[in-house]
Amino acid sequence: MNIKIKTLASWLVLIIITMPHLLQAAVKPEKRLNIIRPEIQLNQKPDWLTIVSSNYYDGDKDDLVTAGLGFTRLSTTNSVTNFANPAKPTIHELRQAKLNRFINPNTGEGSLFGFKRQDLTPLFDGKVAGTEILATIDNDNEKVGLLLQIPLDFDTNKPCIVAVPASDSDGLFNAKDIQIRGLWGLRHNCAVVYNDKALGNGIYDITNQRGYSIDGITQTNNLMFAPKINNRAQYSQQYPNRYAIKQLHSKQNSEQRWGEFVLKSIEFAFYQLNSEFSETQKVTFNKDNTIVLVYGTTDGGGAALKAGELDKDNIIKGIVAVNPQIYTLPPKTPITLKLGDNATKPLDFKSIADYSSYAALYIPCAVPAIIANHSDNYIIPLADRYLHSQNRCDSLNKAKLLTTASPQEALDKLHQYGWTSDMDIQLPYFYYRESIGLPYKYISSYGRFDVSQNMCNYSVASTQQDPIYYMGLVKSLKEVTFEQLWGLASGNLPLWLGINATALDLVNNDDLHSPRRDFYSSSQHKDEVDYNTKGAICLNKKLKDPRVQQGLKQVAMSGNLNKIKTFIVHARNNVKQLPDTARAYVALNSQIENKTSQLRYMEVENTSYLDGEVPFDNTLVSIDYYGEDAIEWLWANLTSKATLPDSQVIRAKAQGGKSGYTTGVTSKNLIPISQSPNRNDLIKKENGKITLPK
Repeated sequence: MNIKIKTLASWLVLIIITMPHLLQAAVKPEKRLNIIRPEIQLNQKPDWLTIVSSNYYDGDKDDLVTAGLGFTRLSTTNSVTNFANPAKPTIHELRQAKLNRFINPNTGEGSLFGFKRQDLTPLFDGKVAGTEILATIDNDNEKVGLLLQIPLDFDTNKPCIVAVPASDSDGLFNAKDIQIRGLWGLRHNCAVVYNDKALGNGIYDITNQRGYSIDGITQTNNLMFAPKINNRAQYSQQYPNRYAIKQLHSKQNSEQRWGEFVLKSIEFAFYQLNSEFSETQKVTFNKDNTIVLVYGTTDGGGAALKAGELDKDNIIKGIVAVNPQIYTLPPKTPITLKLGDNATKPLDFKSIADYSSYAALYIPCAVPAIIANHSDNYIIPLADRYLHSQNRCDSLNKAKLLTTASPQEALDKLHQYGWTSDMDIQLPYFYYRESIGLPYKYISSYGRFDVSQNMCNYSVASTQQDPIYYMGLVKSLKEVTFEQLWGLASGNLPLWLGINATALDLVNNDDLHSPRRDFYSSSQHKDEVDYNTKGAICLNKKLKDPRVQQGLKQVAMSGNLNKIKTFIVHARNNVKQLPDTARAYVALNSQIENKTSQLRYMEVENTSYLDGEVPFDNTLVSIDYYGEDAIEWLWANLTSKATLPDSQVIRAKAQGGKSGYTTGVTSKNLIPISQSPNRNDLIKKENGKITLPK
């Protein structure tokens, strides 16, 4: 589908053509709008909904997907947003900062998925005109951000809604959510509704008692996240330059309600569309005449599946979950996997908190073995930064977590736990970029730990922002202001400024010198950096804490998708959300729904959680292409009854060669989903057993 580029003349024509339809848009109302509320005939504002703002963007100076920047600039220039006054950025500057990402055409974005470069014009440059409404779900002390985008060419005759739960821990304006998943909906003339899963890039300055509004403005009241901190002044004095993060410190364990938030975002979209287009208060658009799709990735993919499990009323017509973050409790009847010629084995049910805390424990030790296992001329990304791996190995040996203190033993443990040798080259990069922040945010959330508890003697601090002589030390914000952070952050820790410095991260309060980030921290001997072995061990042990175990049970998924047409698209080489998590869910679904299941599973070779950019441009391709391919299949099925493809392994091909010298992927690399796959690529799933070709 092409992005509709509008000239002034086409706008006038559109207004003339559609005005009669808009005036006569009210059709016979259905007996009920069956979302979450009881039977109703009139369009009623939900009690939990607060509308914050509504803005129209003309598709020229500003627009729904690029904040006025245009796709030519985004795909040719890697530039940062300029703030006229960094201490007082405007809403437009903050929104533009969030949507200002470099789109690398070599990944295939702009040609094979996402915006279409060939359709761009100098005048409008792929910008999409329309209305943007911000709102919140108010649930006691928990606020959830909502964002609805209604394109100028929303099709009232064939209405559709695409719900996009925010990726990872980000908020409403995640650039890839809007410019890939949201853009797909806008190009199909659908309204697109986002929700931040009650995480919303929430950062709170403990010392100055300030945070952010829904649109990123720094203030001290009406915040999206304002934790109640006992002895705040005393804590700030003892721990200066410290911050609370919503996912870590809200004490809400919001993940248990992610599915509910998706359904409520859809209800918000229905309410607002009926308000915009219905002459009367009667319901014009409802679940029976509107196609509703849910399209999410990572944590947003998990939220999409949770929404499907809650939807007993056939509101959602299709789901695409890309690399979903999944956790299910083991069923009474074992779930099994057969991979290639390997023997059938029971599938483990491990959470992302479990996997990532184990990775954080052993990867720093394993790096020398990863280097040794590859040829001399192959450069493992960021492996050269691990100068103290043996110290970590020795510390693990001292703690009786290794028997020989060898890097190979640590790597073997990782392989036994679920990572494969094909994933090894990503592991140094994965730990360096994600560090301890990935497992910490889930464990802290599940256990509902208070920020003042400093779980495992960690706290979130502003750090050195200058890469020169960078040691991850606690420093006040100078290179960037707190007011700018909302536009630069993704909700994840560390908050990177380039590849060599950070603005915010977890620091080890018990470092033997002074508080600093784990990668530079000594926990055993003052003269030896060991990447804070003590903290990593403590965090891994926290998984067994009854509070964390209870939180995990609350977020567990059922595997029952209520016969909704669903695609799970998962990267075979994903070191972050390991493929066994998706495989276990698919097998569980086959046990619960059996032959009534409408779930398709696509496992893609040579893909990961990364984008296929440098330093992995030669070894990985983008998984986002396959998310878009899957939702196109759903759309074709729902609008023209196209037969959906079977579950399959997709043999995507990496570019090869040397990183930094690749020329860009083509359709020969990004092999599309096949409607009739080769039998050697078929994935079979039946009654709790999943069989995959190798």
